[in-house]
Amino acid sequence: MTGHEHRVRVFVESLSPAARSLADAVEMESLLDSWLAAGRAAWPEVALSDEDFLRHVAERLASGVDLATLPAADLYLACACARGLASAHAALERDVLPRVAPAVARIRGGGVDTAEVLQHLRQRLLVPDAEEGALPRIAEYQGAGTLVAWLRAAAVRTALNLQRSEGRRARVEEDAEVGVLTGGGLDVELDYLRRRHREDFRAVLADALAALSSRERTVLRLHVVEGLSLERIGAMYQTHKSTVSRWVAHAREALLTGARERLAERLQLSSEELYSLMRAVRSQLDLSLPAMLREPG
Repeated sequence: MTGHEHRVRVFVESLSPAARSLADAVEMESLLDSWLAAGRAAWPEVALSDEDFLRHVAERLASGVDLATLPAADLYLACACARGLASAHAALERDVLPRVAPAVARIRGGGVDTAEVLQHLRQRLLVPDAEEGALPRIAEYQGAGTLVAWLRAAAVRTALNLQRSEGRRARVEEDAEVGVLTGGGLDVELDYLRRRHREDFRAVLADALAALSSRERTVLRLHVVEGLSLERIGAMYQTHKSTVSRWVAHAREALLTGARERLAERLQLSSEELYSLMRAVRSQLDLSLPAMLREPG
């Protein structure tokens, strides 16, 4: 069996029964060759085997699709991304996602950051589900339109979902802030310290947050703001959840240590006063941190 014949056989055997008739309507050898050539010309740095690509396409074809106009290069990149190839992820980041961002920026009402939406999109489409053997959701792209158009639609849906969740979160935080400032059931001394040094707290926490490494800020944001589990974050960084747990704990401790040093320098406090203030900082951290991590920069 020649290489051409093998590729045709792999492709046809991977077609669903409903799509089998497509294989009889065209000259398969030249068609499959043209798809492979298009994919490799568009993404020369992405090394994907013939069989993986052809099976991927065949398993996603629906009856009635026009094989001659199938966006083979887009399917090639989506297939490689679904298989976790770093070169494909880099190509998507470099050449495709920048064409998706303007669609997010045009959404009426605002309230969400384009970079945040794209980060959610990466997580949603490129990270496999926890279920063993599941492919990332970018594997669901079937080539009915261009990959850019498909990603734009996904990004807009993500942005609208974030708008709704941001509105709910803002109301919850507003209620929590009111509870803090009115001292509802909380320590009177802590309430007083929060009132008197509210801006100091925010300033030292912001400085301490900026002093963290980029990875520490990103992991905190994924865990605290986006609510991702340690397992999901571990999958993104290709490490165990226990390692992520240590990263989170270290980042929080570094925040508190940095805040303590900055408060001592900023307010020239005695040890006893600093101890009391740090009680307030610790109790304030869980309330302030999500909002601060969502702010640009």
